[in-house]
Amino acid sequence: MKIIYKKILLATDGSPHANNAVKKAVELQKLWNSNVVIIHSIEDNRIPSEIYPDTSLLYSKHTNIKEVYKEAGKNLLEKTKNMFRTNQHLIKTRLIEDEPPEDYINRIAEEENFDLIILGSRGQHSKIKKVFLGTVSTKVAKSAPCDVLIVK
Repeated sequence: MKIIYKKILLATDGSPHANNAVKKAVELQKLWNSNVVIIHSIEDNRIPSEIYPDTSLLYSKHTNIKEVYKEAGKNLLEKTKNMFRTNQHLIKTRLIEDEPPEDYINRIAEEENFDLIILGSRGQHSKIKKVFLGTVSTKVAKSAPCDVLIVK
């Protein structure tokens, strides 16, 4: 039996591992002609410079850090969507502003009946944080209502 994923949820944070996950999602989307929803959560507590190198430009345009994160996140989502090239009509993006990524991913995957979740695993956490809090990819893998592909 061949598995075909028609609806894919792709999470990105701009990290190298997330970019590897995007490349895998592009391959799978082409193979199955899947609908893809790309999400980025500004609740991920990342330093804006990691996904938007010119923070001085962002800070000159905005008066609070949330606005900086939102603009950086929108830019990241657009850049990620463009990686799908010819299949733009099957790709949607969502900027998540008020929910941690692992909570949003698991909730929306169930509510909207996604077949597959794809995300990267940075592995850049202290041992204490991994043991007591877990990582986004670990939390998603433990609670997801569908298949999960974690890419390094």
